[in-house]
Amino acid sequence: MEPGTVVWRETAQSLLRQKWLIVACIVLGLVGATIFALAQTQRWTASSQLVIGPAVPPALVGKLPSSTDKTGPLGMDLPAETQARVMASPRLLRSVAVTLGLPTTDETIRDLAAVTRVKAVTDNAYLVTTDGPTASQAVQRANAIATIYLKQRNDAAKALLTTLASQAQDRARTATAQSKTLVSQIDEAVQRGDTQTASQLRDQRVGLATEARQAADDAAAMRKALTGVGAGSELVTPATTDTASSSPMVLRDILVGGILGLVLGFGLALLRSHLTPYILTRDQAARASSSPVIAASEGNRRRIWHRSAPELPQYEITALGAEASGALARRELNARAFAGGGTGALLVVSASTSPNAAGIALAMAEANARDGRETLLVLADVEGTPVLPHVTGHEGLTDLVMEPAATRAIRARKLFRPGTVADLYVLPPGMNHEETASAVGPSLVPGIVADLPPGYSVVIHGPAAVGRHGISPLAAAVDASVLVVQVGHDKEMDVARLTAALHYAGAPVLGVVLIGASDHDETLGIPLNYTPTESPTPHVR
Repeated sequence: MEPGTVVWRETAQSLLRQKWLIVACIVLGLVGATIFALAQTQRWTASSQLVIGPAVPPALVGKLPSSTDKTGPLGMDLPAETQARVMASPRLLRSVAVTLGLPTTDETIRDLAAVTRVKAVTDNAYLVTTDGPTASQAVQRANAIATIYLKQRNDAAKALLTTLASQAQDRARTATAQSKTLVSQIDEAVQRGDTQTASQLRDQRVGLATEARQAADDAAAMRKALTGVGAGSELVTPATTDTASSSPMVLRDILVGGILGLVLGFGLALLRSHLTPYILTRDQAARASSSPVIAASEGNRRRIWHRSAPELPQYEITALGAEASGALARRELNARAFAGGGTGALLVVSASTSPNAAGIALAMAEANARDGRETLLVLADVEGTPVLPHVTGHEGLTDLVMEPAATRAIRARKLFRPGTVADLYVLPPGMNHEETASAVGPSLVPGIVADLPPGYSVVIHGPAAVGRHGISPLAAAVDASVLVVQVGHDKEMDVARLTAALHYAGAPVLGVVLIGASDHDETLGIPLNYTPTESPTPHVR
């Protein structure tokens, strides 16, 4: 199988395992979008389109005096964006409010400006869009903005043309009056015989007459242009009443909310899957322990707020132990630590405290004893809960601490208690809970195992760390080990560190018993590139 296939498979399964998180995010998005949509004030939108041309004929604009402003209402020199801003300016909107009978307070003008949008479609075409509490009011606002802007533009042009026409008429009258005063001066120069002065005065009179006629013609043209002001500007597409409100759009908002919730759910699920330190799948357990999963039980995953390892029913623990023991017996694993002809010893250990590890060790020992081999179950977890109530009140492992080395083996044999099936014996943890006994007791296990008669099979259950000696005392007494891993409870790093410690101590991990596997986890639980090698049949099942 290609590594890329494994990655996509794990990603898909991680999403499936966290389907309720994704569903919760989708529901949250839908509910939030629904609340947002229903909380919005109902709003209607209307649009009008107007075209703006020169308020004064272009030919006349060119004849205006150089000091006259030819932009704004007179010509087309203002940028389209500037005129669009003028249409949406508070000054114009205040006039719109007056026309529509709205309050002219600053707050009203700000609200009106917030829902007014003017877009320059071309250099002289503009689209006015505004919102209103009702369809008719939205139409009135859109049309009022366009018509008022056109009216103000035309009024400004008319006022300017009237002023310029009056100024031209004044210039004409002034030139005519000055021309009349020159007549008497010319007559006096002629009577004096001053022909040169008379000629100069005649030239001045001609110039004044020409200026008077030109000013009169300009005044007449401007008065004539007053009748055609705004002919090129009009409201080409008045706003019409919509049949549906533009806001709230409940279906659109809910759809967007659902999509956002789906994206959020996928993101959180992937983030949680890739950042969580806990083992969640068979492949993760196999990768951390560098060994395959030999038995697994389905169950609910541990939640973020509840990471305790629940105790499995006795029948399920027995089934797991029998399955693991059968996998060992069928040589489905690489039993590298087992050598032919000697005593077989197996360590059942968990990376963290688990009430199920001792039960699995007992089940594996029972399965081994049922095959007719004498089996010793050593309960080296002195702090753990006993799995055999009928041996909890007896002396055990920790009571051997004060026993002399010469008689320790004999005393240990006397402490063996009958188990639950024939040929099964149990060495309980003992009732001596002194600090010295708790720390040193597990280190006595290698000597006890070494002193056993030939043919004994040993299953040891112990904690992941025994005092300051770590896992070494128990690992020294066994040929191999089996890890009990709790999904959602054991961290991948802890399992990997325990695996390395066991391998270093000479008790390589043969397989993993996985507790709480998801029913959606279809992975095989075998490390990539895992190739079992031939080895003799192990003595321990």
